[in-house]
Amino acid sequence: MNKIQAVHVGMINSYNLITGKATIEDIIQAGIGLFAHVPDEELELENIEFIIYYFQDKEMFEYCAVLQDYIEDNFYPDGTCKEENCDCYLPEIKEYTKKMKCATCDKRIKR
Repeated sequence: MNKIQAVHVGMINSYNLITGKATIEDIIQAGIGLFAHVPDEELELENIEFIIYYFQDKEMFEYCAVLQDYIEDNFYPDGTCKEENCDCYLPEIKEYTKKMKCATCDKRIKR
């Protein structure tokens, strides 16, 4: 795989992970664990915008639209996350999901 292909695969992998089309395990097990963002860190608006700019440049506008919808659903215009963070001293975890929530207060458990 050349550098251009590696960048593109990283963008596609990040897109699929962010939008829930694939899990990190799916991507890693496929042997192509390249990403345009750090999957283990909190996803920030700037990361998504960077990926959108890439897809705009490649004229992959359907990807841009899906990511823009993701932004509108999850971020305020100032870039802060719409979901409140859990402040529990010891968060309770009943179910493991992509967007972890505390079983006690039902707020997002931030990494």
